[in-house]
Amino acid sequence: MSLAWTMVRHRFAAFAGTFVAIALGVAVVAGATTLWASSRPEVPARLAAAPVVVHSPSVGGGSDSYPRYRSWTAAEARALASRLVAVPGVRAAVPDPAFYVQRLIGGRATGDPDTALTDGHSWASAVLGGYRPTAGVAPRRDGEVALAGAAPGTRIEVLTARGPATWRVTATVDGPGFYVADATASALAGGVRVIGLSVSGDPARVAGEAATVAGADGLVLAGADRVRLEEEAVTRVRWIGAQLLIAMVTLGGFVAVFVVASTCALSAAQRRREIGLLRAVGATPGQVRRLLYAETLVVAVLGGAVGVPAGALAAPLLAPVLVGAGLEPAGFSVTTQPLALAGSFLLGVVVALAGAGAAARRSSRIPALDALRDAAAERRAMTAPRWVLGILTAAGGGALMAALPALPLTTRTTAALGAAMLLLVAGALLAPAMIVPLVRALTRPWRGSAVGMLVREGTLTGVRRVASTAAPVLLTVGFAALLTGTVATIEAAAGIDEAAELPATLIAAPDGTPGLSADAADRQPGVAELPTEVVMTVAGRASAYEATGKEGVNGILIGRDLPGPPPSAEVRFADGTTARLPVTGTHDGPPDLVTLPYDLVRAHDPSALTGSVLLDGPPVAAPGMKVLPVRDYVQGLLDEEGRIIDIFLAVLLGLAVGYTGVAVANTLLMATAARRGEFAALRLAGGGTSHVLRVTSAEALLAVVTGTLLGAAVAAAALLGMRHAVEAELDQRVDIVMPWSQTALVALTCAIVAVIAAAVPVLRARHGAGSR
Repeated sequence: MSLAWTMVRHRFAAFAGTFVAIALGVAVVAGATTLWASSRPEVPARLAAAPVVVHSPSVGGGSDSYPRYRSWTAAEARALASRLVAVPGVRAAVPDPAFYVQRLIGGRATGDPDTALTDGHSWASAVLGGYRPTAGVAPRRDGEVALAGAAPGTRIEVLTARGPATWRVTATVDGPGFYVADATASALAGGVRVIGLSVSGDPARVAGEAATVAGADGLVLAGADRVRLEEEAVTRVRWIGAQLLIAMVTLGGFVAVFVVASTCALSAAQRRREIGLLRAVGATPGQVRRLLYAETLVVAVLGGAVGVPAGALAAPLLAPVLVGAGLEPAGFSVTTQPLALAGSFLLGVVVALAGAGAAARRSSRIPALDALRDAAAERRAMTAPRWVLGILTAAGGGALMAALPALPLTTRTTAALGAAMLLLVAGALLAPAMIVPLVRALTRPWRGSAVGMLVREGTLTGVRRVASTAAPVLLTVGFAALLTGTVATIEAAAGIDEAAELPATLIAAPDGTPGLSADAADRQPGVAELPTEVVMTVAGRASAYEATGKEGVNGILIGRDLPGPPPSAEVRFADGTTARLPVTGTHDGPPDLVTLPYDLVRAHDPSALTGSVLLDGPPVAAPGMKVLPVRDYVQGLLDEEGRIIDIFLAVLLGLAVGYTGVAVANTLLMATAARRGEFAALRLAGGGTSHVLRVTSAEALLAVVTGTLLGAAVAAAALLGMRHAVEAELDQRVDIVMPWSQTALVALTCAIVAVIAAAVPVLRARHGAGSR
């Protein structure tokens, strides 16, 4: 280790790329894992003061894997609360009927639409969040409300699932939410799913006895288990954010290995004489391997020591950005995560050693006679393993692309992406073999000039050096063009496809709300569907179903994929009531969707909101509603979905471009510094520093152009396959949307980094020569 430390200390410039790659990778992983570990489910604030909570029974999971629950009726909830309050240690058992409400200001809905779905509560349930009145009296009649930020006597405009209403504030409370009279809450919420318990003594003991009393009628949660009560909308936000953080960790680790491997390979190639000299004085292959591993370990420890605190400091700064982007819920904050930081440091060490593995094994086979070599020409630009892996990945990508027409429609897009990634990897592996003819073609117009000849011959002599620069550019340009082009093509095609499925010219859609109220939807001329959830019992088995209320339906319509339709089924609605309805037919939608009579859904789900209404006449204005053309409505939905995708693309491409910049800069810094003798000879032949800079800059640009062309070619081929897959899925013609601006920006960034990195050693050498 002492020799390794000495080598690193005296030749740190040669290890700078590895150090920066590890430091950056550890910082990314440390920051992302800290954010991920900090984003854990939390007990809803409205239930934080209830140490024991009883939830309505589960009926399994839905198609999205989230759990589904049946509701109690208001009478069932009161009866269960009466039994629970008799449990020793229970001071109070309070049902919490939650319902949708938003405040209207200037006729427009305010606040977060998702949060608003459960913002309304009964006055009695305010105690479950620990909220208390600071002024006024409790609401007792319909049209009265208690809330924060409004003085008693104030009149406010609100929007509920019924429609707009004017409420009088009777009390000011010290917590969020709208608290109304208990009877009003029961009418607006329909069913009840939560009963909070105020307890004295040990909550765990009380929870055990409460579970005995509740039996199959309720799920008792206490202490940390109450995080299962987190709202589904909040859990979805955390899940989306987690996917981005996981992608950052994965990409950071993968690219760090690539950069370290590239750096170590180039360093080992430049140190052949040095390693040959070690072999000549008796060093064994094992000792050479251990030396290279030890050097990498030293650099990894130093990089980790810088990256861990950088990631820990960056995480709190990124938290508000994630909240603003909708990738973390409001109120999210970062906490100290020692295990995440320690794991990031260890991962950096493992990644560094893994990246150095191939170079260490190859260096250990360098013969002692290489100590006598002084030729700049490379003996082999491609090793046998690289040929094998490159050909196999190219064949695999080509075969998968050719097999796309025979694959199921639902898997073609994914298969096309997989084929594209294989082709990109194949391009990076086979880059040295493709560079020679491409460089000859690109430099043909300038072969008569002195600079052109030097660039051409220098590039063809150092193919491996050029490939080390072109390969990361190839991967990044191809990755950028492929991902942005695929997303843009699919979004454009999906917009056309969805617009084609909507026959109306105009559509009434929510405006700052999660849906249209009954007042807004029922007054519109057109076809409306009312979404809800039901529990349907078929053949003695109860399962949760998504349901929609539709005009003209007289019974239950079930999916065609379900086994032979029964003559009738028992349905439990959102308000907890049950009814036996006849099964009158099937529909061609998803199997976990059922269609019910519209009026029946409206009667049994007071909080149901209509998604949109296709208009066939003049619209009637209503709060929380806007009217717009179908294409604009569809484009708005796509833009909302695309916003998250754009964030993912921006982060991942930023990481990829950053790592590419490190790889390109490090390769050119090392390669140019190693060619000082060559440039000194050029000066002796009459060339000045400007001539050397023109040569190095031209070589750097040539490498970037080569990588860009290869990456763009692979991405273009992959996008053609992607287009065929999308056309087959949508059964319509699809035009490829090429991301010219994004691709050009990535290539330009790589070119600027390459020119600067190639120029720095030349200018430093001139300065050093002048000072002597």
